[in-house]
Amino acid sequence: MDQMVSKKKLGRVLNEMKEASKREYLLFSVEGEFVAGTEEAAGFSQSIRQFAHSLAETQVQQGWIYFRVDLQGETEYVLLCSRGSEADQSYVIGKMALCHVRDTFLSMREPENRINVLRQIINGEIPTEKISEKCHQLQLKSGRYVLYVIYYKNEADSVLLETLKNLFVSSYQDFMVEMDGNRTVLIKSVSDIPNENYEQYARVIVDNMQMEAMINVWVGYGDPVNSFEQMQRAYRHACTALDIGIVYYGTERAFYYQQLGIGRLIYKLPADLCEMFLKEVLGENMDLDLDEETLMTINKLFDNNLNISETARQLYIHRNTLVYRLERIEKKLGLDIRTFEDAMLFKIAMMVRTHLNELNVVK
Repeated sequence: MDQMVSKKKLGRVLNEMKEASKREYLLFSVEGEFVAGTEEAAGFSQSIRQFAHSLAETQVQQGWIYFRVDLQGETEYVLLCSRGSEADQSYVIGKMALCHVRDTFLSMREPENRINVLRQIINGEIPTEKISEKCHQLQLKSGRYVLYVIYYKNEADSVLLETLKNLFVSSYQDFMVEMDGNRTVLIKSVSDIPNENYEQYARVIVDNMQMEAMINVWVGYGDPVNSFEQMQRAYRHACTALDIGIVYYGTERAFYYQQLGIGRLIYKLPADLCEMFLKEVLGENMDLDLDEETLMTINKLFDNNLNISETARQLYIHRNTLVYRLERIEKKLGLDIRTFEDAMLFKIAMMVRTHLNELNVVK
């Protein structure tokens, strides 16, 4: 709940009640801190703290009636209502104002309560059999959702989160759940979005964050779910897609769990099998570091399906120059990547070496 927005909203509520009842109202925290009111407030801190820690339900002091504002069974605020000429009438008016303030607090907190429950569901902190009951209490309606897990390298700031919310929470059935310093989940209602557009929407997130917030993000997602009970699994799938995609498909920014290709297999290989494969394919060259020009040449050749003429054109070099480069690479690696079999072996070997490096970092 945004504190400044909440204070403004509470101030409007108190002023509306003042216009209707011709009474003044002051709202304090139980520590005596002024929150909102219809006039200036000073000198109340001590009396507020004493009242909040007493057993009294109400109290009258110096022309003010004190009321407890209980939220979820605990006193969190104290409301003061000025007394009029008729004490009984002032008490009734004060009680009505108390109910209005309490309802305002609960309505402001409801969205945050929803987000907290969704976060707990995604993390598996609520037993499956309790999820339906929790969602019913908060009026969370089942639907068809895709969980887009959005990853960013630096810790999220207010600009990033506000941009995400403004751009992509477009209906009351969409939710933005911040998970940790580097991941946010967009629970997107896709009832009106065709299946083939899920990938397009992930790319829209990537492109818009780059243009609007100047921030690079990566997005992982899986198949849609039809109930809140399925969201924990969907979140795990999306996180796995991110973990695999970022490591093995560095040029991409959006990753679909069901299309991770060979990266999914390599991701599960133990270190000893990785080392065995690299020795078999690269031999003494398994630790060889390739320079930037060599890597760019190889990647461009792969992008063009081993088409030498098109690769040379995109690299702005003569075809013979490219052939010469590839022959040098063959001498270095013992693989002729102009052929499909050697190209495939080299690509897999690079992915395996990346995976092995990741395993060593974890150790």
